[in-house]
Amino acid sequence: GEHEEIPYSEIASTLSVEEDDVEKWVIAAVASGLMEAKMDQLSKVVIVERCAVRQFGTKEWSALKIRLEKYKTNVKGVLDALEKSSALTEG
Repeated sequence: GEHEEIPYSEIASTLSVEEDDVEKWVIAAVASGLMEAKMDQLSKVVIVERCAVRQFGTKEWSALKIRLEKYKTNVKGVLDALEKSSALTEG
């Protein structure tokens, strides 16, 4: 069927997040039933297989961002903790 490949960079800029955080956002979107997608970590693209909306462009990512703000708060707490621990190990 039809599927859309969206570069990590495009998602990152739309969501105003780091590219490293894109996967967590996609996981959250999939977990919340907003889309079915696979991540190609080598090519750094998200393959959207099925979505609540037909076209998944900037507008949809923005809407998704709003719907995932609760997730982001939770994820951010985890990320902050991870960043602190990684900052310690990096010295």
